[in-house]
Amino acid sequence: MRKRFLAAALVISAAVLGSAPASATVISYTSQTTFESALNGSFTLVNLDAPPLSGFAVPYFLEDVAPAAAFLSLGIDFFNFNAEVVGDQAFQIPIPGRDRLINNGTGFGGEIGVNFTSAVNGVGAFSNDIDYGRIQAYSGADFGGAFLGEVQFGPGVDFGGLTSTDLIRSARFTCDFNDDLKCGVYDIQFGTFAASVPEPATLVLFGTGLAGLGALRRRRKASA
Repeated sequence: MRKRFLAAALVISAAVLGSAPASATVISYTSQTTFESALNGSFTLVNLDAPPLSGFAVPYFLEDVAPAAAFLSLGIDFFNFNAEVVGDQAFQIPIPGRDRLINNGTGFGGEIGVNFTSAVNGVGAFSNDIDYGRIQAYSGADFGGAFLGEVQFGPGVDFGGLTSTDLIRSARFTCDFNDDLKCGVYDIQFGTFAASVPEPATLVLFGTGLAGLGALRRRRKASA
């Protein structure tokens, strides 16, 4: 009977620790504050008007050598379309203190993509005051892996962001407004959830399994 109990404890503990993860939970946000609060592990805001990006004379391209290195230091690597960063845009950027945006979309050359140097749980952005688009998240680099979900961002102060329990390794920024299919993107932001803490019941179960394993080893040693 005792052996059966120990074996059951070990099997249950192994099942708890090694069970297959559930499908991804994806949540969309229209509030930057709520989005940022959800990402309480870490959070990065890519402000084109602040260091280290404000030191580059506009216009410049995302994949110019020096800017690309600066973006990389913030945790992102652009690909797919070498979009242009332009200035003198304060008239159409609703957030005070912003003057630069990324020209994106078909009319400007094509949608843009970004790989994250470390996988994240959430990504968001703003658009200029009249345009909008979509943010699409993927579990693999270069739009690979599973498509996790999408959210509209813009126009203007209408923030768009999404979080996923499955890690995000790349994201696409599209433009959907009117026939020119072009828009401005700024304040790209991303982050991770805080590390999860096992629930008390899980800890107790895990402890039971370890205790059972220890008792079984001692029993075998004594009978040797």
